[in-house]
Amino acid sequence: MVRNTAARFREGLATSPSLAAAGRLLAEYSTALGWERAAFQADMEQTRLPLAEDGRFVAVDMGWSPDTLKHWQDDRLALHCPVSRRCGRSMDAFLWDADPDSETWHGEALDAAQRDTLAAYRDCADGAVTVPVHRPGGKTGYVSWFGHDPAALRRRHRDTWRETWLISHAFIARADVLESAARKRDAQAAADTLSPRELECLSWVARGKTDEDIGLILGRSRETVHFHLGKAMKKLDASNRSHAVAIACTLGLIRLF
Repeated sequence: MVRNTAARFREGLATSPSLAAAGRLLAEYSTALGWERAAFQADMEQTRLPLAEDGRFVAVDMGWSPDTLKHWQDDRLALHCPVSRRCGRSMDAFLWDADPDSETWHGEALDAAQRDTLAAYRDCADGAVTVPVHRPGGKTGYVSWFGHDPAALRRRHRDTWRETWLISHAFIARADVLESAARKRDAQAAADTLSPRELECLSWVARGKTDEDIGLILGRSRETVHFHLGKAMKKLDASNRSHAVAIACTLGLIRLF
């Protein structure tokens, strides 16, 4: 029964064309297993919530309120989430209560920011079971399965722990693939808007040249070079010029040698 449930989920997941479709499938199986809703974070280092192609939060179609999601992202609650922190230290699924009035959570003292995060959860559920998913390269994600009534939560965890573990790991693996493909499409679309001068400046950065060096090579001022590189970084959604070079190399726009 467990293998059949997980296998059916994986089959459906393999044909999900987008993260939004995969999220809807996860929500469907969470309901079928008796949970009220599910949530996920493919990469704990990210504070932004994933968006569907139409710009809506993926989690809206999973049963989450747009206002709750906006509050989570705008106030950057992920930075203070005790659930995320525990995932970084745990290999096993763990049961937790969304109790913002408690002095401690899993044996650790809660600060004000962590209580705010638990209060946001408490608006939707009494607690959850969270399954950490660790991948090669040090990347960690998780899937949480939510419900009301602490006694019911414990009973449901006991009855479905195999399914939730298998489904969570399959989902995060697929989310990685889908998000990577989406990032590549977005980067390629942005790269198509790069000007020849911006690509030329990136090529010289890839060769270790400074803004001043590039200005001398191109016969332009240092400020002009800085301007072109800033435009390139913005178009590629890069955090710095090294990141922009890495994106451009990955897309085959420039070469290191």
